[in-house]
Amino acid sequence: MAKQIFICALLFNIILCSASPQKQQSIEQKNVEWLNFRMPKVNDSSLPNALLIGDFVTEQYAGEVERQLEGKVNVMCLSTNRPMLGNDIVLNEILMLVHQYKFDIMHFYNDINDCSYSVDEFKKEFSKLFEAIKQNAPHAKYIWATAAPRWKIDGKQYADSLNERIIARNQIVRDYFKSIPDVEINDLASMVKRNSVFYGTGKDMCLNDMGIKVLANSVSDNILQAINSESKLIYFPNDYSPLEVGKKLGYHFVTSKHQLQKTYWIHYAEVCTWLGALRYAKTVNDKDLIHGLRNRFDVLINDEKQYLPIQNHVDLNMFGCLPLELYQITKDKNYYKLGLSYADSQWAVPDTLSAEGRAISKKGYTWQTRMWIDDMFMITILQAQAYRSTKDVKYLNRAAKEMAMYLNKLQQPNGLFFHAPDVPYYWARGNGWVAAGMVELLSLLPEKNPERKCILECYKKMMSSLKSYQCSDGMWNQLIDEQTFWPETSGSAMFTYAMVMGVKNGWLDAKEYTPIVRKAWLSLVDYINPNGDVREVCVGTGKQNDKQYYYDRPRVAGDYHGQAALLWCVYALLDK
Repeated sequence: MAKQIFICALLFNIILCSASPQKQQSIEQKNVEWLNFRMPKVNDSSLPNALLIGDFVTEQYAGEVERQLEGKVNVMCLSTNRPMLGNDIVLNEILMLVHQYKFDIMHFYNDINDCSYSVDEFKKEFSKLFEAIKQNAPHAKYIWATAAPRWKIDGKQYADSLNERIIARNQIVRDYFKSIPDVEINDLASMVKRNSVFYGTGKDMCLNDMGIKVLANSVSDNILQAINSESKLIYFPNDYSPLEVGKKLGYHFVTSKHQLQKTYWIHYAEVCTWLGALRYAKTVNDKDLIHGLRNRFDVLINDEKQYLPIQNHVDLNMFGCLPLELYQITKDKNYYKLGLSYADSQWAVPDTLSAEGRAISKKGYTWQTRMWIDDMFMITILQAQAYRSTKDVKYLNRAAKEMAMYLNKLQQPNGLFFHAPDVPYYWARGNGWVAAGMVELLSLLPEKNPERKCILECYKKMMSSLKSYQCSDGMWNQLIDEQTFWPETSGSAMFTYAMVMGVKNGWLDAKEYTPIVRKAWLSLVDYINPNGDVREVCVGTGKQNDKQYYYDRPRVAGDYHGQAALLWCVYALLDK
């Protein structure tokens, strides 16, 4: 029988009032008090038992946690609007359950139900509550969750009067558990506090359905990891499995409209999404999806030829990676010829090429070289696909030489990359292209290739830097090193993809990077709306030496930059 774990979601949800602290503490009375039990499968001994303890927030996310963990964990819940601290009634209810049933995990949500406690009183009463429960359930595994903050009506600042107390009480418990390492901290506050999309409207904005689902996701995953420490990148809550996400995004793409570049040609972001959907379908052998994606392409090359990109620019030539992927799946020579024409023209010097371009070409680099960080994926993916299709090493060597040159000239001492040499900002998606390009090459380059060592070292340096900039909610910001900026999904997903590839291929230490990847993936999935569109994607962004410009860039849902990067994560997670 699976090891049982007691998830007592210590719901210390801090309902903060404006009342002044009392020197003589008394239990705050409410006009209507309630205490609910949810115990649907308490006698099912085939699965571990988890108990969620908390207030109205726990009451809201308990059902979703139960659904996400169906067939994996028996989820039960005790929720109340009564204060927990200094309240023998609530404590006795908890102890009654502990004595009557065997719970393996206790997950607590930080108590904010009593607004009259001072900081010192809260600290004292909290420790008494925890020790009393721990003494009566010594073998349970404990998880403590921080309380989610409120949001001000303007959507930009937290509701000060409430959140000062929430923050203070969250910190008290963080500090308390530093000396108790076997108690896990589930930082729910960090999962939602930076994004107003997770909050509703009103004077004191509380979590909406989307925000509650984000909390449920984190609670579910903490429980899963508690019962299965070897879950790594395989065992996910329901709705968060790469298989489910890939199917949702892949089939959504089949019926989606084209995205055109300059209103003329298929946009490279659509190509990347198409490629991601094909690789997902190939990985799971979804023949229906492959058929749909192939049919979409056949319509393009037969009935929509006007959208086929011309072969005179790095962003246009990369289109060739798509027919080459179809060739690898179908062995249709028509796809082979089309794809190679784009790969070969990238190194075939045009008669009208400038003297500067000819000088670059004579050194063995593509005449399309322009020293933009995006190129480190656009050039690489095309030449790598040509190598996969032909097994001709010249394509691989071209890409490796080009990548090493870009890395030597553009990588900064901290491992990241400016958007452009004259624009000293670490734009997330720009860096994402670099990361994705490096893993594409590293997955193919043999040990003896002279450029491999350089590329691998630069990749590891970049991943180490990205690790330090990951935000507490698992995301990376629009400008990576600007903590006041907003979380951006396409760049975050590209970094996640690069790290998954690193863990799976042994380039990165699995113990060190797996928690980072898992946290990022679970956070990213919450940005997919019911229609299958990824939200909070920065629109196409040219360089500009103005920090505010990057902050003010529009954020959209369904842009192919975001769809593509999530699909890359999917097939990387599923790939053996």
